[in-house]
Amino acid sequence: TFTPRYLQLSQTTANIGKNDITADCRFENYMGYALKDKTLRGTLNIRSNHFNLNDFMQADSTQTATTTNSETPAGMIEIPANIDFQMNADMKEVLFSSLSLTALNGKLLVKDSKVDMKNLSMNAMGGSVVMNGYYSTADKTRPKMNAGFNLKGISFSQAYKDLDMVQQLAPVFENLKGNFSGNMNVQTMLDSQMAPVMETMQGGGSLSTQDISLSGVTAIDRIADAVKKPDLKNIKVKDLTIDFTIDKGRISTQPFDIKLGDYMLNLSGSTGLDQTIDYSGKIKLPASAGQISNLSTFDLKIGGSFASPKVSIDTKSMAN
Repeated sequence: TFTPRYLQLSQTTANIGKNDITADCRFENYMGYALKDKTLRGTLNIRSNHFNLNDFMQADSTQTATTTNSETPAGMIEIPANIDFQMNADMKEVLFSSLSLTALNGKLLVKDSKVDMKNLSMNAMGGSVVMNGYYSTADKTRPKMNAGFNLKGISFSQAYKDLDMVQQLAPVFENLKGNFSGNMNVQTMLDSQMAPVMETMQGGGSLSTQDISLSGVTAIDRIADAVKKPDLKNIKVKDLTIDFTIDKGRISTQPFDIKLGDYMLNLSGSTGLDQTIDYSGKIKLPASAGQISNLSTFDLKIGGSFASPKVSIDTKSMAN
């Protein structure tokens, strides 16, 4: 329906390759937008059974050069500067990179080359995620994201599989068996494929798990060897909470406790993009070890990398 003041579209379905989208909308100032590059304002409701965002990202810089003279990096989804939309999304399946999202619902406000996401909920990585934040291409050469995530029941191994960020900063996730919940805030620049530029990342959060298996975690195996307790290599841990900060792509954790059978391990330290680890800790020996109370702990250091951790015990505490 066209009038001089608005354009209204009733429910319409389109198929683009294997993608489907159903939309209804009302746009104002469409004549000024079409003829004078003025701002197009409106409301847009979109629904979809299957939508693969990868199909709408430029494949390479050569293709970008032939289609536009802008400075938009290849592979980036650009948000136009001259639209002011309120969007409501209800999408059953969305694919982005290797990440599969289902039951995606929420409100998106699009204005000034930025998308504000309001309570955007989805199922992903074996659990559920609620996201609030924004994605901006106001500077086309430096797209950025600032977002907060509430996480419930996320699989450690699935997060490792689906997210490059986890593979780089928390490779230990690959061998962890169990789920985690918590919250996380992230601010980062994005590269040409809309992946985080890790050196620019800032943020923090808290993750907790009620049942996790540490079997196959090399650093734990090294600790078990150091204290000559091989049965610690197949320990299940309950009620673990880790608070962390992210600064320039390095994750630092506040001290946290891991109960390894009758042993209590307290750790704190950091992980880097180069896979290096730098942790210090204390192991509290069980009462059955017959230790005097003030001599019942010893200090250790964990260095090296995730692939080849090095565990050393402080000489003085070892003597005790």
